[in-house]
Amino acid sequence: MLHGEVKELCLGIAKRIREKVLEKSKNPLGLDKNVGIGADGTPTKQIDKLAEDIAIECLRHSKIPVNLLSEEIGFLDFGGEYTVILDPIDGTKNAVRGIPFYAVSVAVGKRSLKDVEFGVVINIPSGDIFRAEKGKGSFLNGKAIVTPHSTREKPLCSIVPCREFERRGNLLLRHSHIRSLGAASLEISYVASGAIDCFICLKEHLRITDIAAAVLILKEAGGAICNGSGEEIEMPLDVTKRTSVIAATSRSTLEKVFSLLS
Repeated sequence: MLHGEVKELCLGIAKRIREKVLEKSKNPLGLDKNVGIGADGTPTKQIDKLAEDIAIECLRHSKIPVNLLSEEIGFLDFGGEYTVILDPIDGTKNAVRGIPFYAVSVAVGKRSLKDVEFGVVINIPSGDIFRAEKGKGSFLNGKAIVTPHSTREKPLCSIVPCREFERRGNLLLRHSHIRSLGAASLEISYVASGAIDCFICLKEHLRITDIAAAVLILKEAGGAICNGSGEEIEMPLDVTKRTSVIAATSRSTLEKVFSLLS
């Protein structure tokens, strides 16, 4: 069973990152500067490193040893049984351009996506806190959330534009409302709350750090998820591995959207 202090550690990391990012955003000069290449092979912005450094500091001072997997630094072994799976800033482009839709995502597990036991996603500008614990449900700002199981005639879908969507998405475009918001963990979390009916990323793009917390939040709320081929998603603790994702409020909505994509 996951120790209560580990859950508090994850929540504390997420809250501290939000506080620091909001503080720095008052004077954002330099936050969009590239400061290196992350372990996932993508450029690391100053804002990403700032947030990740907070997590490293928290874990180094933790009484319970917990490892870290982050898209910027990769895997840090602190000798723990569990590993924190961190996306320090999900929606970096939104953050550095002042678009108020970006998040910090923190999950904890042992070996893979399937065994993630706790997750928290915080909408940094609004302060909304999504969290879930395996077998104990999902919550938004402390209130339990359950996905709506009715299927809308025209679902509201948030997408990641790509060539695969251009190839498969023509029918969906005619039978749904489309948005593109730019922060996968937050978009999937809003699917869990019912604000969005479906999130679609058809290219092999998302890492375990992007989705670990949000997938647990969605499943614990009663939502359904698969990859772009309709298969169950499973990923190791490895930031170089990527997946496609279709996440929906219910199995029936997932099947409807998938049929429109096929």
